[in-house]
Amino acid sequence: MEKMRQTRLYTGCSWTSLALWSLLISCCSPALAVQDPMTYDEEESRRFASLASVTYCDDLTHVFDWTCVACKDSKTRLTPGQIRIVDAGDHNATRILVGKLTDQPGCLVSFRGSDNVFNCVRDFQTWEVVPKAFEGCSGCKVHAGFYDIWNNVRDDVLKALTDVGCDKDGKDMLYVTGHSLGAALTHIAMFTLENHGWHVTKTYSFEAPRIGNKVFTDVFADRFARRFPVFRITHSQDPVPHLPPEFFGYTHVQTEVYYNKTGGYRVCPNQEDTACADQYWDVPDMVAFHSGDHCHSPLVPTGDICNPVGCAKATVPSSTGIVV
Repeated sequence: MEKMRQTRLYTGCSWTSLALWSLLISCCSPALAVQDPMTYDEEESRRFASLASVTYCDDLTHVFDWTCVACKDSKTRLTPGQIRIVDAGDHNATRILVGKLTDQPGCLVSFRGSDNVFNCVRDFQTWEVVPKAFEGCSGCKVHAGFYDIWNNVRDDVLKALTDVGCDKDGKDMLYVTGHSLGAALTHIAMFTLENHGWHVTKTYSFEAPRIGNKVFTDVFADRFARRFPVFRITHSQDPVPHLPPEFFGYTHVQTEVYYNKTGGYRVCPNQEDTACADQYWDVPDMVAFHSGDHCHSPLVPTGDICNPVGCAKATVPSSTGIVV
């Protein structure tokens, strides 16, 4: 299979988008069993991080038979033959993994972050900064670019869930995860998936940007966070969780779990918690000096969520820039 990834936008379009954001800001200034929703399970978070990392594989051979390294690291078995990959957009700008769990009733939906030079088009949708009305949620507004991406793939994801044998009558639990842009899509997709009858049970997302207004985050909490574990993982001085800026009307969903640069973590009780990722507000500085924090993760064995082992690594190391 010809590799679509020339670089993973550590330099180039994603880097340019974040640099432009920075200029604007500176000038304006069983494995997945249900548990107590207030308890953060780091081992479970590691499994979800590996499930998010799988989506970055270029060579899908060992994804479809679920023998890839990250597949095994997830300690979560999917059923070969009941795994689908949804590639959408120019040169597969968006990728979603959908699969049937083997050891328990349920399915997985995992969203990838940006992966190749053609994702430049998607990255520049971050400039659609005015939140857009969100269907089926009165007063809710979400980032227009992220919402358009989800609307472009929604029907394919719903079909993939049916194709792999996911049951909408409540018997099958649905687990949703993603990294970066994939984390943004995770939070938006959860509403649609529930509205179409699937029972979302748990989610861990990694390095998510802000996606909606305060009404959206409040409704998100009412629909999801108060009835099952919802954790949004952030790491050190990664710039991406600080975008789009709060002054454009965006706020994060809860609950944040913040990892510092040495791998220690704390569960953050407050929205936009200044003891966690929000202690760092100088995005221009973070883009210049801390962009490697975006793909670095203490939750995957390699320490790099964007470069899973054994399925064609990126040609540019993640420490050199940003992938969204």
